[in-house]
Amino acid sequence: MKNVKNLRAEYAFQVLIGLFIGALIGYFFPKFGMNLRPIGDMFIHLIKMIVVPIVFTTIVIGSSGSNGSLKKMGSLGIKTLIWFEFVTTLILGIGLVLVNLLQPGHGLNFSHLAKKDISQLNSSVTKVVDFKTMIVNIIPSNIVDAMGKGDLLAVIFFAILFGAAAGAVGKASEPALKFIDSVAKIMFKLTQIVMVTAPIGVLALMAASVGQYGIGLLIPMAKLIGVVYLGLAIVIFGLFPLLAWFLKIPYFKVFRMVWDLFLIALSTTSTETILPQLMERMEEFGCSKRVVSFVIPSGLSMNCDGSTLYLSVCSIFIAQAFGVPMTLGQQLIVMAVLVTTSKGIAAVPSGSLVVLLATASAVGLPAEGVAIIAGIDRVLDMARTACNTPGHCLASIVVSKWEKEFNPKELITTQKEEQGIHQA
Repeated sequence: MKNVKNLRAEYAFQVLIGLFIGALIGYFFPKFGMNLRPIGDMFIHLIKMIVVPIVFTTIVIGSSGSNGSLKKMGSLGIKTLIWFEFVTTLILGIGLVLVNLLQPGHGLNFSHLAKKDISQLNSSVTKVVDFKTMIVNIIPSNIVDAMGKGDLLAVIFFAILFGAAAGAVGKASEPALKFIDSVAKIMFKLTQIVMVTAPIGVLALMAASVGQYGIGLLIPMAKLIGVVYLGLAIVIFGLFPLLAWFLKIPYFKVFRMVWDLFLIALSTTSTETILPQLMERMEEFGCSKRVVSFVIPSGLSMNCDGSTLYLSVCSIFIAQAFGVPMTLGQQLIVMAVLVTTSKGIAAVPSGSLVVLLATASAVGLPAEGVAIIAGIDRVLDMARTACNTPGHCLASIVVSKWEKEFNPKELITTQKEEQGIHQA
């Protein structure tokens, strides 16, 4: 029988084929492609229905292992935030350098492009969570309501307290923890079943996207798309490997391990769709369950590396395209605003577009520029979401090593055991 590594390679190939076939269907048969949208939406709904139970159960089990020590969980939270902010600052700097060197908005005539109605975008600005509001809303007034809305930060906060309290209670909490651990195992198995449909879901989503948007808007905005993709490539294949080399992390080995999840995130434009499998694989790689169950779920809103670069490039692009002069100091102010607003990005498709509009409004940039970018946002959204996948992996390993809970030998042991079973 095939080992796990070969099965994952085959799975990644199936997803890639789904992407390619979906793009062809959308291009040559746009109406039929758009009619496939419900199939893609059903796939995303399948994933979203298991995200909250997995996040809650894994964090409860992980935090209960801290023996009720809120101090230990607090240390984990602080280290995680420090890493998130450090990487965010570096990526914002990369975006700022690229947009000033390559000038994607210079000489662009927006009068040749159809402007979209921005009323819907403007109404969405209120949904953007600033830093102060986000801190307040982390504490849920109703945990059932928070779970229903998919508010992961609130769910994480409650799960940490619940798990810490369970650990402090001791033996009396063992029945509850065994039940929660059993639920977690069931949910991971359910995830494996659901992900069998991923190639079909990816095909439908790609066909619908290409059929709806076509390539008409890509040509005049090609330079912006090129700069964003270049920046994301620098982050994925330049910044991350450099940080990993410095911290003695086998980055490309990790990247190969999650290659199929990278493709799924690319096509669905939502990191939620790969959350369960990403957590499982990072545990296999040697990260502790306690760290993984905290870092990756919280990273959905606070560690959006691809979205961070997108925001830095597009905000200055709008100023260039509309002829709004901005000094380096003013651009740094925009980056400072983005450090805060980028932490409120929801792990849903096109969440960054709403944050971009809020940031543009806050610093006085024309909202019309955001409306025009909306026309090509799907193309940008795919790449920036995929970029988050290796970012979450790197964060999990870094924090695990920082907490002295990283044991890469677990990966070797697991693979040997699985190969022995298959051979037998």
